[in-house]
Amino acid sequence: MASAVICYSYLVSVAFTSPPPRAKVWPAQTPAVITQSFGSFGGYGFKAYHTGIDIALPLNADVFAICDGRIFLNKTTNTYPTAFENYYNSFVIIKHNCNGDEVYGYYGHVYSRFREGWKVSAGQLFANVIMSKAITDTVSATGIDQPGNNHLHFGLARSYIRNQWGYAPSIRQVMLLGWINPITYLNTAD
Repeated sequence: MASAVICYSYLVSVAFTSPPPRAKVWPAQTPAVITQSFGSFGGYGFKAYHTGIDIALPLNADVFAICDGRIFLNKTTNTYPTAFENYYNSFVIIKHNCNGDEVYGYYGHVYSRFREGWKVSAGQLFANVIMSKAITDTVSATGIDQPGNNHLHFGLARSYIRNQWGYAPSIRQVMLLGWINPITYLNTAD
């Protein structure tokens, strides 16, 4: 009789405990090579500071949500007049809830069929890396950049930042706008 009471007590305590927190997920398959780091100056001809990290990935590589969330903005329509504009302006923003911590994930140079408002789960495939800046632009005979530059631009911010993702004019501006170092964030335990 005593063992039944102990067993019952154990079952009750398990039933009312909170589930363990979900781990944050890396946005791409690992191992991955980071070709440009957070806060770095310049790169790709820009004289500004990088607001995220660039992860070298092959064309059509899978991109995963780092935490649960909702698609906040999907700008992957490829309806711009030039290849460069389609490449640079193809991004998805997810409003993440990482175990109670709200952050906005900026996933650049991707294509996604997910619509704004759709839910995503941590680790869920929601996008693919699109062709690099090596796309031959109809305006320029030489194209835009060298082949083999496919990558995911991944940035995190504390709030939605409208027009300044990718690069900011100063490292101070990067911090004032609320950009977060993605590597530090993903490697921090909840």
